[in-house]
Amino acid sequence: MNYLHAPRFRRQRGVSHAITSLLSICILALPALAQTTPPAGEEDVVELSPFTVTTSNDHGYMANSTLAGSRTNTELKDIANPLDIITKELIADMAVEDIQDLTLFANGVSPNAAGDYNSDGQEREVWNYNYMEIRGFKVGSATRNFMDLNAQFEAYNSERVEFSKGPNSILFGAGSPGGTTNYATKVAGLQRNAYSIQHRTDDLGSQRVSVDLNQVIAPDTLGLRLNALWEDQNFYRHPAYETQHAWNLTGKWKPTPDTTVTIGHEMRDSERASPRGIFAADRVSAWLDAGSPIVTAVPSNNRVVIGGSESPQSAADNGMVTMNSDNWILDSDGVLRNTRRTARGTDTFANAIRLDTVATGFDFPTDVWVGGPNGINDSKWNITEFNVTQRISDDFYIDLSYGHTDNDIRQGNSVSSYLFVDTNDFGANTHPGELYAESRPFRIDRGIDIDDIRATASYNLRLTETNKWLGDHQLAAMYEYNDREEWMDNGRLTLVQTPDGPITGSLTGGQVAFYLRDYLNLASGKNAMYDYRNIYYSDGISQDGYVAKFLRRESWAALHTLTKQDSVLAVLQSRWLQNRLITTAGWRQDKRVAYDAPFTADPVTGMRIPVEVDRGTPDGRDDPKYASFINPPTYVQGISRNYGAVFHATDWLSFTYNHATNFSPRTETRDLYGEYVKASTGESNDYGIRLSLLDNRLSLSLIHYETSELNSVTNGSAINTPMKIMKQAEQILVDNGIQATNPLDLDGNFTTADRTATGEELLLIGNPTRNWSFRLSASRLINEQRNIAPDIRAYFAERIPYYQSQDQSLTAIGENSNLAVRIEQAQTQFALLETRERVRVFPASEYNARLTAKYNFDSDSKFKGLSLGSNLRWNSAPVIGYFKTVDGVFDVNRSYKGDDTMITDVFLTYQHKLPRDIMWKVQLNIKNIFDNDDPIPVAAINDDDTANFNWVPYRYRPQDGRVFTITNTFSF
Repeated sequence: MNYLHAPRFRRQRGVSHAITSLLSICILALPALAQTTPPAGEEDVVELSPFTVTTSNDHGYMANSTLAGSRTNTELKDIANPLDIITKELIADMAVEDIQDLTLFANGVSPNAAGDYNSDGQEREVWNYNYMEIRGFKVGSATRNFMDLNAQFEAYNSERVEFSKGPNSILFGAGSPGGTTNYATKVAGLQRNAYSIQHRTDDLGSQRVSVDLNQVIAPDTLGLRLNALWEDQNFYRHPAYETQHAWNLTGKWKPTPDTTVTIGHEMRDSERASPRGIFAADRVSAWLDAGSPIVTAVPSNNRVVIGGSESPQSAADNGMVTMNSDNWILDSDGVLRNTRRTARGTDTFANAIRLDTVATGFDFPTDVWVGGPNGINDSKWNITEFNVTQRISDDFYIDLSYGHTDNDIRQGNSVSSYLFVDTNDFGANTHPGELYAESRPFRIDRGIDIDDIRATASYNLRLTETNKWLGDHQLAAMYEYNDREEWMDNGRLTLVQTPDGPITGSLTGGQVAFYLRDYLNLASGKNAMYDYRNIYYSDGISQDGYVAKFLRRESWAALHTLTKQDSVLAVLQSRWLQNRLITTAGWRQDKRVAYDAPFTADPVTGMRIPVEVDRGTPDGRDDPKYASFINPPTYVQGISRNYGAVFHATDWLSFTYNHATNFSPRTETRDLYGEYVKASTGESNDYGIRLSLLDNRLSLSLIHYETSELNSVTNGSAINTPMKIMKQAEQILVDNGIQATNPLDLDGNFTTADRTATGEELLLIGNPTRNWSFRLSASRLINEQRNIAPDIRAYFAERIPYYQSQDQSLTAIGENSNLAVRIEQAQTQFALLETRERVRVFPASEYNARLTAKYNFDSDSKFKGLSLGSNLRWNSAPVIGYFKTVDGVFDVNRSYKGDDTMITDVFLTYQHKLPRDIMWKVQLNIKNIFDNDDPIPVAAINDDDTANFNWVPYRYRPQDGRVFTITNTFSF
C-alpha cells in the first residue's frame, strides 16, 4: 500500500493569470446565460408572522429586527440584549465564507486562534471550527435557525448571522456566559423566480462555485429553492486545504393565507486539513550552537560518541538527547526500523521555557506548517428541518419546528509540534544532519445524532385600546426538546507484531509506539510532512513482518453518551407610555438527563472496551457506539432569567439595561480524575445608551458590561497545568515498581476557574448618504480568572512532596528525563499557573477597533455600478508574559506586552446589466493589502533574574499575508 503521498502545497500565485482565466470563462458563458434568462419578477413581500425575520428590511450593514430579543420579530431599537448582526451585504462585501471569517468583523468577538486560546494550535482547526471568543469567553456552539443542531455556518446557504453577547436566557439557558451565535438559512420565496451563479478564485489557487436557484411553482403558494456549493480551497499557510460539496433544498407551501409550511434538507461533505496556528518547537538550534556534531555511536543512556572518537561524551553538552528504549519508525525512504540508541537535537530554552523556531531565529519559512496537512477534520452532515406557522387570529400565532442532524466526523491530530535534526551516521541511520518531523498517527471517529422539537406560541394583548396607561403586551411561550446521542472512538498507531510474532501483554507502553518520520530538505522545497490521509483511513501499516494498527488506547476519546433536554420558556414584552418604555422579562427552565456508557481497560492489552454492549451487537464488535447505558443517568436542571428595559427618552436618544443569567450543565470534558466537569453558572449586567440620527440612517450604541462565570470549564493547556508533566512523573514511579498504576492515566486535561469580563462595546452603523455605508465597532475588555484549578492545586500539593521523597535519578521506560527534571518542570508550570490568578487572561488585547466603509458611485455618474470599500482591524498590544524570579515565582506586577496589530483589507465591486436582464457583478477583494505577515508574539519570559535581564518572546502565532480574491456573480 502507498502510505505516503506528497503534501498539497498551494498553487503558484499569479494574480493576473487567475483574473484573466476567470474573465475568459465568464465571457464565454454569457451567451448561454443570455438565452435562458427569464424576466425578473417583483420583490418578495415581507411576511407578517411574528416568528419570521426577513432580510429585506436590512439596509447595507444595518439590520432592522431580530428574534433574539423576545423569540418574536422585534425591532432592534426595542431590544435591550446586546446583539451584533452581520447582514448579507457585509458578508458579500468581505467575501465571507465561514464562521471564522466572521469573527474578524463582529464586535467583542475574536477568533479562537493560537497561544493560550487554542490548545497547541489545533483546538479550532481539528476539534471544533465553531470555537471563538466572545467577551473573552470561549464559545463552541452555534445554533441554526435557533436550533442546536451541531451545524456550522457556511455563506452559500445563509442570510445573516447574529452574535448575542453575554447570557441570554431567551435564546439559551444552558451555554456559555460569553454569548452565542445563530445563523439563519435561506428559504424558498413565493413571489418571483430568481437565479444566481457565483464563482470565486484567489491567487492561492482556490476555486469555489455556488448556485442559488429560487423557483416559484405557484405564486404566493408554492416554491422551491436550491443552494449548492463546490469548493477546493487552499490556505496562505500551507500545505493545507479544504474541499467540500454541499446542497440545501428548501420548499415553502402556503395552503391557506394563514398557514405556512417550510421543509428543507442539507447534505454537506467537507474534508479539511487546516494548518495549525503555531510554529514548531526548535530542536535544531541547540545542536547547531554546539558545532553540529555527528554521532557515530550511542553506547549508553545520554552518552554519545562523536566523529568516531573513543571517548563517549554527554549528549546534553552537545545539544542532543538520546533515545534510550524502543522507538519504532517508518521513515520517508520507506525504511522501517527501531531508533533505540540513536540521538537527535534537543530544545532551546529561555529561563526553562521552550522556544519555537521564530523565537530562536531558525531560518524556516513562516508560511509553511512543518506538520503538513495532517490536522484533519472530515465531516459529513445531513440536516433536515421542518416548520409550520399558523395564524389563529390577528394576535395569536403558533409555530412548530423540527430539526434533525446526522453528523459523522473523522479527526486526526497527532503530528508532533517539533522540528528535529537527525544527528546520527551509523548503521541504518543514513540522514546525518538532516531535519525531520515526526508523527504517531492518532485518529478519532465521532458520530452525532440530534433531534430537536420546538413549539412556540405568541399572543398580543392590546390593553391600550382600553386604557393607554395599561400598555400593549406580547407574550411568547416555548417548549423545546433536544435529544443528542454521541459516540467517540479512537485509534493510535501501535506496533502489534514483529517478525518474531505478535506482541503479547499490555499495548499501552511507549515501547510499542509507532511513528512516521519525514526527512525534510529546505533547499529543494521539501519543508513539510507528507499527507497521511491514506493512513488515517486505513487499518494500519504492514511491512517487512511488522504490523502496526490503530488501537483504542485513549480513555478520554472512547465514549457513548445520550443527552435529553427539556426546555420551557416564557417571555413577556411590554410597551408602556406610548412605546416610550419597552420592558422584556424572560424565564427559562432547562432539565437535562445524561446517560454515559461505562468503559474499562482490557485486562491483557490495556485497550478501552465497553463494560457491556447492547443486545443485537454484531459478534466480536466492541465499538463505543454499541456500549450500553447500564448506569443510572445524571440529572441537572437550572433556571435562567432575563430582564431588560429600553427607554426612548426622545425620538433619537434611548437608554437600555439588561440583566441575564445562565447555567452550563455538565460538559463532555473530563477533569484530572476522569470525571465530567460539573455545571457552571453565568451572569451579566449591561448598561447602554443609543442614538438614532439622520432619520434613522445612523445608529450608535455604547454598552458597559459586567459578565462573570463561576466554575468555568477551561483547557488545562490554557492555564499552564502541570498535569501532563506530573503524569510523566507518575509513570516513572510505575515503571520502577514504586506504584502499580498511574493515577493520571485517565488523561483528563480540563479544570475550572471563575472568570470575569468587564468593558465597553461601541457600535456605529449607518447609511448617512445614499452613497456611503459604514460600520465601526470598538471594544475594551479586561478578562480575568480567579480560583483557578482548585483540583489541580490540591493534587500538586499532595504529590510533589511524595515525588521529592523518591530517588531523583529514576527515569521512565523510553524516556531520558529523570524524576528531578520532571519535578522542576512541574514546579515551573505550576508557577505559571499561579500567575493566572487575578490577572488578565493573555494574550488578549484590551482594546480593538474595526471599521468597514463602502462608497457607491451614483447611477448617473461615469463610474455607474462601481463601489469601493475597505476594512481596517486594529488590536492593542496584549500582555504576553510576566517576570519569573530566581525561585520560580512569577511577579504579576512586572509584565511584558506584545505588539499592536493593524490589518487592512480593500474591495472593489462593479455591477453591470447585461442583455436579457442578467446582472453581472465582479468583485476584487485584497486581504491584508500591506502584506503584514510578520509572526505575532503571544508569550514571553525574562531570560534571567538580574538587573540587566531581557524579555524573550518564546511563542509566536502565524499571520496570513496578502491574498487576492476575485468573485463573479450572475443574477437573473
